[in-house]
Amino acid sequence: MGHGSVDDAAVPRWHSRHPFCRSDDLLRNDPRRVTAHIDGSLISAEYSEQTGQLCLRQDGALLREWFPPHSWIAIASVAGARHWGTRPSDDDLLALLRNEMALLLRTP
Repeated sequence: MGHGSVDDAAVPRWHSRHPFCRSDDLLRNDPRRVTAHIDGSLISAEYSEQTGQLCLRQDGALLREWFPPHSWIAIASVAGARHWGTRPSDDDLLALLRNEMALLLRTP
């Protein structure tokens, strides 16, 4: 991947929700996923609330993978302490995706 910028117009892809209520939240389909177009590639960040696994993919190929507690730390580092990284929103995952891609694009 060459030098480039993260597409500011990236829009999270929304996924349907399970009909079962958990506290004041609805349980999400696993995994939760956001995507963005960066340097002509489709980049996605996926998070499973069931396992805590966090994946970063480029055109479907795995770039990075984290498991708890590292996945929670990675999310909390860009999203703040809200939910301690264990229940990220689409915006939290998009922030992680943008941060990780900026780091990868800076690497020679």
